[in-house]
Amino acid sequence: FFEAAQNEISVILDFIESNYESEQSASFALGLLVKYIYSCLIDADRLDAYLFDIGEDINSNQKDFDWSHLIYTFETNIKEFKNDNKISKIRSLISEKCKNAAKRETGIYQLSVPTGGGKTLSSLRFALHHAKNKKKNRIIYVIPYLSIIEQTAESIRKILNLKQNKDIILEHHSNIVTPLDDEERGLRKLAASRWDNPIIITTMVQFLETVMSAKGSNLRKFHNMQNSVIIFDEIQSLPVNTIHLFNEVATFLSKILNSTILLCTATQPRIAATKRHNLLLSKNPNLIEDFEKDFQDLKRTKIVPKKEMNIDEFSQFIWEKSQKNNNCLTIVNKKSQARQVYEILKEKNKNNSFKLLHLSTSMCPAHRIETLENIKTLLKEREKVICVSTQLIEAGVDISFDCVVRAMAGLDSIVQAAGRCNRNGGDEAKEKDVYVIPLKAENLERLYDIKNKKEKTAKIINENKGADFLSQEILNEFYKHYYDDRGELMDFPISKTGNTTIYSLLSENEVGRRNYKNRKNVDFSHLIAQAFTSAGENFKVIDNNTTAVVVYFGNVETLLLDYKKADLKNKISILQELQKYSVSLFSYEYEKLLEQGAITELDEEFGIKLLASFYYSNEYGVTTEVDVEKYIPD
Repeated sequence: FFEAAQNEISVILDFIESNYESEQSASFALGLLVKYIYSCLIDADRLDAYLFDIGEDINSNQKDFDWSHLIYTFETNIKEFKNDNKISKIRSLISEKCKNAAKRETGIYQLSVPTGGGKTLSSLRFALHHAKNKKKNRIIYVIPYLSIIEQTAESIRKILNLKQNKDIILEHHSNIVTPLDDEERGLRKLAASRWDNPIIITTMVQFLETVMSAKGSNLRKFHNMQNSVIIFDEIQSLPVNTIHLFNEVATFLSKILNSTILLCTATQPRIAATKRHNLLLSKNPNLIEDFEKDFQDLKRTKIVPKKEMNIDEFSQFIWEKSQKNNNCLTIVNKKSQARQVYEILKEKNKNNSFKLLHLSTSMCPAHRIETLENIKTLLKEREKVICVSTQLIEAGVDISFDCVVRAMAGLDSIVQAAGRCNRNGGDEAKEKDVYVIPLKAENLERLYDIKNKKEKTAKIINENKGADFLSQEILNEFYKHYYDDRGELMDFPISKTGNTTIYSLLSENEVGRRNYKNRKNVDFSHLIAQAFTSAGENFKVIDNNTTAVVVYFGNVETLLLDYKKADLKNKISILQELQKYSVSLFSYEYEKLLEQGAITELDEEFGIKLLASFYYSNEYGVTTEVDVEKYIPD
């Protein structure tokens, strides 16, 4: 066994050396290899312990998953789609091209599809056929925002007739189980997801924190990414400081672990053209070669920049446009702004002439789905609707308003917002207006990426008056401005001087080698010098630490009662269901609610927190301010 292991490792090391031109990239790949092997070990150990606890044996005779049935179901259902207008015909053509591209070899590809072009199902069609052709183990669908994971999962379940089947699809939200250190023991370690289902739907945060972590509870699912089709939806949302890390991981997954990577978006960022050039795209990377024609054919909106406004003027503008168009979607950059605008519009809408709805990440996933479905129904029935939302509605949400008002943000966000307007081209002869308005005194200091993109976009708009801000030329100019002066951030600096980066810690780790030489007075002689723990501790996709709490919404009370009576196996199943009723709170929100006695421990063993029902509103979601008197009976 030891000799066999030596031979395996020698082959992989030779392969890394011959496939990576950069020494730093080769070192990074070596570190990922260590994590991969550790992942195999830790998962085998945890799985063995879990099966022992529930009295079951490992199924050693498990065969490769047969994709044929899912493909048959998909192809049968897609034939039912109407193909009776220009837009549906373009969507059908894009989908067909993706199916044909499934014959390509394992590699890293890009799929550029305009908003409203049917990207979710087209990419899934590619993935299903490619998985069968190349005998892939699973399909992993990675989504930028927790807010749209449910809609994507619902679309995939529907097209595959998998409404009740939890064995095939796993939705991995932000985990409501509090993670433990690896030295501790407990059921929480056993409950962590393995990602062994054929189809995984998860978030970019989960993906990045898995591969960057040094903890077994996170890393145990890493080895199940091998020999997969991994779709990264809305890749333009990738945080700029993680780009070089992401590029190395994607390249390793493809080159070393035999996975096919698909980067999907309507606004393809230039992440392969960074200073490290460490995303090794396939030779002909575009899944659809003539995609620019699709963008032109699907153009249904135009961007109309307006002068700066304060929040009252902004709200008045929305009210006027709503009355003119009968419906309006408003997107702002912050949850506090969404609530503020909503309250002002509520005053203006005292006679209830409009259905007024609010959307933000203060609402649990089940609440957001219900609200979105309500909006879709109202729009379909031609009711008068105003929706005030944060950016969660921008990407991947299949919804269509006649008017969109967007607070100034990055051009990529504005393009996505425009994709929620005139989506189905009801009036094909006329483009609808998408208004972009800078907000006065907007504090975005905590949202550095949004602030930077907003500034770059404002500059482009000022310098290109009258231009088509949805054109590929303008979008390429935006990304050039945005990325070219931010190269130093892409290695994920972890010190104010920028001398130490997570990229460095996970590749050659020169700082660690120097420190070793200073202490020992000899050079560090080993091949592996990565500072895995330091890198893992310093890596966070979202700067603010968040804590997930279960909230009282929908049928959560029934689930909680079932949970108390359940055995370990059923508890873990209920925990997956409870993810839909959880909200991630920033530390300042969590502390404030804790001080008010609003948070209790539902299960100490699993570390599940429960928010008191008074602190969850059917309008806004989680609220930290409660008028207790209204809950006291007369």
